[in-house]
Amino acid sequence: DVTEAENWIRKTAATLRSERIAPFAKESQRIWQRLRQQSNVDLGAVRLGGTRNVELDVSVDGVSNSALAVMSQGELHSLGLALFLPRAMVDESPFRFVVIDDPVQAMDPSKVDGLAQVLADVGLTRQVVVFTHDERLIEALRRLRLSATVWEVCRGEESVVQVRMSDDPVGRCLNDARAMRGDEDLPEALRAELVASCCRGALEAASHARFRRERLGRGMPHAEVERVLECALTTRQKI
Repeated sequence: DVTEAENWIRKTAATLRSERIAPFAKESQRIWQRLRQQSNVDLGAVRLGGTRNVELDVSVDGVSNSALAVMSQGELHSLGLALFLPRAMVDESPFRFVVIDDPVQAMDPSKVDGLAQVLADVGLTRQVVVFTHDERLIEALRRLRLSATVWEVCRGEESVVQVRMSDDPVGRCLNDARAMRGDEDLPEALRAELVASCCRGALEAASHARFRRERLGRGMPHAEVERVLECALTTRQKI
């Protein structure tokens, strides 16, 4: 009788866990569809296989396979986010914010666009804080015209940390040009050269932003866009 009761409890507990995870699994699949972009990896059912064990049904071009065996590092990061975000956003959670550390790492450019859109959706109901060294997420947010506040953390001499609001690359270059133009401690010849260099940087940054927005909007692959930009070496070519 005791053995039969134990088996019933074990089976019932597994059923309850599956029912509890079902809404999370469905949301994970939806987020993965946004993050995967040009990936041919499909995420199917998400099941609890036991204590601290999650089983994922992953297929590549319709053929079932192991996630760890076929997914790149960037895809694994995307999958981790797809599994994490639904749990972090449940109504029962007392936390109304999400903190994510460097999610862009190892992602290809097309997945960064998907990440920006997913985080913007999360930001409708939660405060989203992202730490990253990668400028691509910021570029994607600005190009897709998604709302975000960007703070830049700079560490100076003797590890003095300064936090400042980050402008877009064009505004940053022009602000630097204005600051150096008014710096009387700089020799005049050097000041003129630095101001011109900053203005040239502003032109190039504006050209890059416009080119990416126009070409990606027409459906050109990210890799091709970056290849064309790398071939433009001079300011005239970039414009």
